[in-house]
Amino acid sequence: MANLRQGASLIVFGLVFVVFGGFVYSLCTTQAPVGNLAPNCTGPAVVLGIGIFVIVVGVILVAASGRRPRVIQQVADPSVPPPIIQPVVVQQTVEHDVVKIRCPFCGSLYDVTAKACPSCGAPVG
Repeated sequence: MANLRQGASLIVFGLVFVVFGGFVYSLCTTQAPVGNLAPNCTGPAVVLGIGIFVIVVGVILVAASGRRPRVIQQVADPSVPPPIIQPVVVQQTVEHDVVKIRCPFCGSLYDVTAKACPSCGAPVG
C-alpha cells in the first residue's frame, strides 16, 4: 500500500515539474536574443526532464504495488514423508464360450475337451 501512495505522490510531483518546466521553457525559447547571445534554456529543460523521470518512477511504483507475493500454504505436515506411489494393476477376466456335448451313454452334458464323461466315466472321443 505504501508503494501505491508513494507512486501516486511521485506522479503528481512529476506533473508539477513538467508543467512548470514546460511553461518556463516555452517562455525562454520565445525570448528575443540579446545581442549575439541566445537565451539559455537548459535550466527549464533539465526541470522538464526531471519531471518526466519522476513520473516514470511513480508509474513503476504504482504498477509494482499491484503485485503481491503468492504464499503457498502447506497442505501436509512436512515431517511426514509423501506416500509411495504404487503401480495400478489392472485385472482382466477372459471368458470363453464352453461347448458342451451330451454323453451317448448317460445323457449328461460334458465339455468338448473332456476325455471321459464326468458322470458315467464312459470314454468319449
